[in-house]
Amino acid sequence: MVPKRIFDYDSVEFDRNLNALVVLDQTKLPCEEVFLTLRSPEEIFDAIYLLKVRGAPAIGVAAAFGLYVCMLSFEGTAEDFEYEFERVKEYLRGARPTAVNLGFALDRMGRCFYGVCGHPVEDIKKALLAEAEAIKEDDVEMCRKISENGLALLHKNIGILTHCNAGHLAVSRYGTALGPVHLAQQRGLCPKVWVDETRPLLQGARLTAYEMVKSGMDATLICDSMAAVVMAQGKVEIVMVGCDRIAANGDVANKVGTSTLSVLAKHYGIPFYVLGPTSSIDRNCPEGKDIVIEERPAEEVTELYFAQRIAPVEIKVYNPSFDVTKAELITGIITEKGIFRPPFDFSAL
Repeated sequence: MVPKRIFDYDSVEFDRNLNALVVLDQTKLPCEEVFLTLRSPEEIFDAIYLLKVRGAPAIGVAAAFGLYVCMLSFEGTAEDFEYEFERVKEYLRGARPTAVNLGFALDRMGRCFYGVCGHPVEDIKKALLAEAEAIKEDDVEMCRKISENGLALLHKNIGILTHCNAGHLAVSRYGTALGPVHLAQQRGLCPKVWVDETRPLLQGARLTAYEMVKSGMDATLICDSMAAVVMAQGKVEIVMVGCDRIAANGDVANKVGTSTLSVLAKHYGIPFYVLGPTSSIDRNCPEGKDIVIEERPAEEVTELYFAQRIAPVEIKVYNPSFDVTKAELITGIITEKGIFRPPFDFSAL
């Protein structure tokens, strides 16, 4: 049965009947709602790399369940199981290097494995499934808390601008940047949402707009280059974006275009908030310049989503997937453990 509302399903699930990872193929949205059944390392890697499942928290959950699913059919010695577990774990890690949640979830699965590695193989499999389920449950609770913390900043009919998609599709449930927006709608605050299209992959136009329509939200889609216009017109009172990685000093890597919004918000005196889990804080990364920025294929800029190529074949293309927003441009970072404000100090976490 086709889902009727955005919260009728999760974008990442483990199906016990199929013994498979099931994800909503976000590359098909908003035109089709297609659920993929994944079992092999290659299928799961491709789903993450090709953005069929996307959003830092969702990627982590998918990797955790995916790693378990890949080991489910293994038959052999404990020594061979360990070798295959490590091989698949590190293979999946390479799918999206910028999203810290991917490594966080895989490392957590690794700690679980080595905590029970002396046990029979079937017991190890059970432990891995339980850990993957715990990772998802923790993500759901984390998103709920982030959403509540962000909701405290909103008032009735507030104008909110967001970028990319950091909603229900990008996590286990609710969302990070869109979590407070969904809660505000459910509690009668009637937010007015401005949705950046988010070139070149159009996560805003395809995914956030899809969520907004599914939720009955008062939302308006704009081109990325129109943000300054709606800010200057006083239609935006707060900017709320997600994050893929937070450096120790508070610099944030998020979908390319986020840094531009932070500069505009500073100019127009609009609060700029980043929402994400504390698991996105990389204490081993001193500042934003140390974050590895993923570069993606040129075709995403020149022809993807167009009926025909829009640029000369000979033109060079630079396609970074993320940019870094400097800490001094961020009003606050909203996590499940509260709102952090400059100067950012995560040492107590």
